[in-house]
Amino acid sequence: MKTRTRSLRMMEPRDVPALIRITRAQNRRDGTRYPFPEVFEMDGPRIGHLKPNIELALVTEVAGRVRQGHVWLRTIEQMDFGGGREDTEFAIMHMPAVFDVLKRRGYEDVHVFVPRRRLWDFETILEDQGLTRQDPRLAHFFTSLNAAESEALEYV
Repeated sequence: MKTRTRSLRMMEPRDVPALIRITRAQNRRDGTRYPFPEVFEMDGPRIGHLKPNIELALVTEVAGRVRQGHVWLRTIEQMDFGGGREDTEFAIMHMPAVFDVLKRRGYEDVHVFVPRRRLWDFETILEDQGLTRQDPRLAHFFTSLNAAESEALEYV
């Protein structure tokens, strides 16, 4: 049996067309709608450099062929606390302005996690602001990059 050489390397702009095809194939196969993120600056003095919200971008190759992309994004998660439904709805109505500020700061996505018991309160208004519910059974995984902290985490 012939072994294929598998390698991991930095992503390059020339990899993007293959990665877009791979992403589309994965979405068809899995019934998902994952977007392919904008990884590289495409104009201006930084053309070909990673965008500000991309920390690291790698590809897996098998026998010299791009097989998978791996992108680590700086992301924003919105948290709301205190107040109640009216206060949250008021804040949600201002999301276009907030999104504009975040976009100018280099971010390209926002995560909002709504407790299931409150979903009926906010699903429609969030959709009205352009957010799309991605997964009805969200599984949220977390790790601390600090080894001591990671060992101290308690999972319930």
